[in-house]
Amino acid sequence: MAATFGVCGRALAPLLEKVEQRSGGKWRAPDLPLALALIEGFASGSDAPGDHRGIRERLMGEIPDEHPWSTYAQDVLICVDTGLVAASVEGRPKPIVIQYALEPLAAFMQNRDADMIRVYGMNHWSIQITEDPVMANALEFLRNLIGEVSQAASVDSATYSRLVGDAGILRPGTQVPRREPRMPPTEFLGQVRKTQN
Repeated sequence: MAATFGVCGRALAPLLEKVEQRSGGKWRAPDLPLALALIEGFASGSDAPGDHRGIRERLMGEIPDEHPWSTYAQDVLICVDTGLVAASVEGRPKPIVIQYALEPLAAFMQNRDADMIRVYGMNHWSIQITEDPVMANALEFLRNLIGEVSQAASVDSATYSRLVGDAGILRPGTQVPRREPRMPPTEFLGQVRKTQN
């Protein structure tokens, strides 16, 4: 599990740099490089589990709560924190936390699809988003990542670097074409009936 969360945390780390820039340097996460190195060391098998409570407390205590991008920072730091838990003697993290690796992308896409949400509602969007190629690719990446790293006792540095590169798919910020909203079946049937009359 440390490799999964470490890969996601490292791939999403550039979001923290953006938060730092947009905060005018008021918010920083100076312990992030060390945390990511600790996770990678454990995931690669070169380091034994350690006591990471101190760095975890510092990282989670640094989450900005007023900055507009604070949710991105929270999502990244939760992934890193979970990687540290997996690389520690403290215990095993809950696998459900992997959802935070998708949150920045989901927030970006929700903003992108604001018009669709206004027309069809949040429930409709929540169902449709999993069919969007961007989210579908991210979900497929996570399935493949978990499958690949869960089969190995450790992950060598070349594989780890490749996975971090592949995990860039989780990071929002590239131009994502707006997709055409799919018409709900009831609305489609209503239009068909109108054309038949």
